[in-house]
Amino acid sequence: MDPLPPVSRIGWDEQKIMRTRRELNTVKSIMKENVQKIMERQGKLDDLVERAQKLEEASDVYVKCAVKIKREMSWKNRAIRYAIITISSVSAFAGVAYSFL
Repeated sequence: MDPLPPVSRIGWDEQKIMRTRRELNTVKSIMKENVQKIMERQGKLDDLVERAQKLEEASDVYVKCAVKIKREMSWKNRAIRYAIITISSVSAFAGVAYSFL
């Protein structure tokens, strides 16, 4: 509730108008700051989205490369294993054959 009106009402409306204008200017400046902060955040969000997309692309490339290397290593491992088994078998048969001589 407003305080009691002054004895003289001269200038009363002007005081209310001036107070309202000051409040309006304060709110206006706060709103301008808020809009500016929102624009800055939007720019940061756009940068973050772009970085996330690049990271996702890089992770896809990494996964494909890792799968390819895993397959290559698996084939090399099998080849070495078969070579060792073959050499061991040939050596064993040669040893057995030599013992019969």
